[in-house]
Amino acid sequence: FGSSILARNTSISWVMVCQVMRGSSTAPSNPPRRSPVTGPLALCAVSLGLLGLWKISNSTSFVGGRPCVPVGQRQVEVSRRAVDLELKGRITSVKKTGKLTDAMRLVAAAKVRRAQDGVERARPFSTELQSMIKGLVKKLKGTGLEAELPMLRVPETTKSVGILVVTSNRGLCGGYNSFILKKMTQRVKDLNAQGVTPKIMMVGTKGRGALKRRLDGLKYNNTGVFFPMPDSITAKMTNEIGEALSNIFLSGEVDKVEVLYAKFFNLLRNEPTVRTMLPLSPTGIEDPDDETFTLTSVDGKLSVEREKVKAPDAKEIENDVIFDQPPETILNSMLPLYLNSQILSILFDAQASELGSRMTAMKAATDNADELAKILNLVYNKKRQAAIT
Repeated sequence: FGSSILARNTSISWVMVCQVMRGSSTAPSNPPRRSPVTGPLALCAVSLGLLGLWKISNSTSFVGGRPCVPVGQRQVEVSRRAVDLELKGRITSVKKTGKLTDAMRLVAAAKVRRAQDGVERARPFSTELQSMIKGLVKKLKGTGLEAELPMLRVPETTKSVGILVVTSNRGLCGGYNSFILKKMTQRVKDLNAQGVTPKIMMVGTKGRGALKRRLDGLKYNNTGVFFPMPDSITAKMTNEIGEALSNIFLSGEVDKVEVLYAKFFNLLRNEPTVRTMLPLSPTGIEDPDDETFTLTSVDGKLSVEREKVKAPDAKEIENDVIFDQPPETILNSMLPLYLNSQILSILFDAQASELGSRMTAMKAATDNADELAKILNLVYNKKRQAAIT
């Protein structure tokens, strides 16, 4: 409507101007007699026509409308589809985080099964070794065996203790490392109260990084012996750890060697435990709490079944058996193998505890991400509905 009025005003103004110009240029030879006011009226018409042209050329708005804005400077004041892009992006981010933590939980479950397979593969060798050692000990009973074998020699007084602390290389496993380090701190305090300064050896980067902070103000000696906690536990690594423990014990630097690790009970529970590794006991060579675990799934949920392992019986050695070497020499060469088998079992136990803690932590993180995504989605829908209505 406004544009039609402007067009009409423009045409009227141009008609007036043309009539005035035509009248001034084509005057007849005998013009009629004019009124005295004809000249001023013509001048006013020309002025009004020029003024209308000037306004049209500089117009910034339609009749009754808002000022015109160039196309490049126009802004949409009403949100399209009423979408909060920042909130929508946060919802997407939370959902992706939930998928990531759930994938990490499944990876940890697969590694628990790998640790379970490793325990089952190492079990026959450990059982046969224990049986042979107990058979030799039984045959040499009453011959002063402890005096001949350094790894079985128990000192009269314990003046120094070595502690091997088993932690993980990575975090995101709940309070697994924190509980082990708290147990280490308490054990060092107890030894200091007895006048003993322990020598610390570490497995896992998390323990090495927190050692100075955790034991601040306590007396201890950091030996600098460090082993990374591997993803795949091998016999080569257990041999290296066994040699380090044997060397520090046989050299007389310590009178006792302990291992601090998280004993695995189930996927939701593990307990920091201190176990004496050296000196070995010739009568109780087996672990009284020796168990195996099996990871199973019930109704789509992972669970662990534990089973007590019966102590192997002593192997019967006939009286007419002739040893190529003295029995104490044979036993002295078998004890390091037994020590390595026990370290292997401890590492598998610690790895299962770490992975169980990681599964629990990632399950909690996934549930929290799902719950947060639901809350944010509800807020998003409310804001969208309020913007629309």
